[in-house]
Amino acid sequence: MDDALPDELRLKMLKRLLSAQAQKKEEREVQPVDPERVVYSKLSDDRALELVEKTKQLYPREYPVVVSVLYEMLNRGIIDKLDGLTVLAVLRRLGLDVRPELRIKFVKQGREVDFEDYVK
Repeated sequence: MDDALPDELRLKMLKRLLSAQAQKKEEREVQPVDPERVVYSKLSDDRALELVEKTKQLYPREYPVVVSVLYEMLNRGIIDKLDGLTVLAVLRRLGLDVRPELRIKFVKQGREVDFEDYVK
């Protein structure tokens, strides 16, 4: 049956086969992923960034575990982004006591103002 195919067609088929195998090889040689970089890229607000940084300072030995847990949750599709509440819930679930800084904002007519301006 191979003898029935013209040489040009056989050459085209061979080229397609080689290119398909080269693509498969490139897919297998995926670059190693840095979980910390992925987690930081998915932080959606300032609170989440603050909590992750505070965890890094307060619990340096547990920090890699926290990053790996957050990365696995992102990788499996359990969560799409990391906001402050999600990060805080994960930290509490892991038994780490990380508290965000307390901030009180005064908003008057859609603008953030000082307390003195708010009272006036």
